[in-house]
Amino acid sequence: MNRKKWVALLIILVVFIAGLLVETVSDTNARLADHPGISWEENIVSGSGTGKIVQLFVSGVISGEPSAAGAPSMSEVLAEQLRRVEEDPSVKALVLRINSPGGEVVATDELHTRLLRLKQVRRIPIVVSMGSTAASGGYYLATAGDAIFANPNTLTGSLGVIFNLLNYSEAANKLGVHQFAIKSGRFKDIGSPFRPLTTPERQIFQSLVNESYQKFVDVIVKGRNLSRQRVLEIADGRVYSGEQAKRLGLIDQFGDLEEATRYALSLSGEREATVVRYTDQLSLSKLLFSLKQHLANPDPLGLSRSLERQSSPQLLYQFMP
Repeated sequence: MNRKKWVALLIILVVFIAGLLVETVSDTNARLADHPGISWEENIVSGSGTGKIVQLFVSGVISGEPSAAGAPSMSEVLAEQLRRVEEDPSVKALVLRINSPGGEVVATDELHTRLLRLKQVRRIPIVVSMGSTAASGGYYLATAGDAIFANPNTLTGSLGVIFNLLNYSEAANKLGVHQFAIKSGRFKDIGSPFRPLTTPERQIFQSLVNESYQKFVDVIVKGRNLSRQRVLEIADGRVYSGEQAKRLGLIDQFGDLEEATRYALSLSGEREATVVRYTDQLSLSKLLFSLKQHLANPDPLGLSRSLERQSSPQLLYQFMP
């Protein structure tokens, strides 16, 4: 048997064993805690003491959608990490490092609610550390913090909501492509890309955007202790630098993650504490699960998922230049 056949046989054997082992794990979709993609080790970053300061990271677009490889969504992972913080009595403060342009309205609001619940249930301080970008939904999450640190060059703001609709009616007409919608009500095919948007339809979508926008304004008013009129003046969708945001009262101090962590310690009431992070725990089951998902995935590049998002409009708290 030549070398190529041996390699092919080895791959088949690995896939077969992976399938057997993964199936022995209880249904990965049934309970989040059993998902091989959600398992962490608690790594010490610095410090000492029985009390802990946890650093959590919000990186990339905030979404409730699983990845193309079937891994848990960002919101699932963060929600589970926040649950772990909530259930650990030794955690005395939380530092939330945000490097995100924002994302889905629902996923963002759910995470914000979890952060507020953590403060109410555990009474632990939350300090936000902004990275290079903490805009729109990223800022929405930041309003849950007791203090917000940023770099003078951080890109933040973009306070508002966007709802994109793709329309190719003119191109379809030129190509002779037509869609006939047999519908039960006047607005059942609202937003169809095969025809222009009508004025009543635009008003309906605008009302949805306005509702989400008002919620955004509410969390800024409450979280930053600003007047509603002042928030309405600055929440026009534009982006701000860290320098501008500080002048507007959107952030509190300039500083990096380390400085934000030291400030969290000062709020915790502890003289010293151990700074920890939750990092991915490498395990055989996780590796095998990833392999199985990759091999079983008909769309490894996520192209079809991207097209689905394009054709399924969503309300977004997201900076989209």
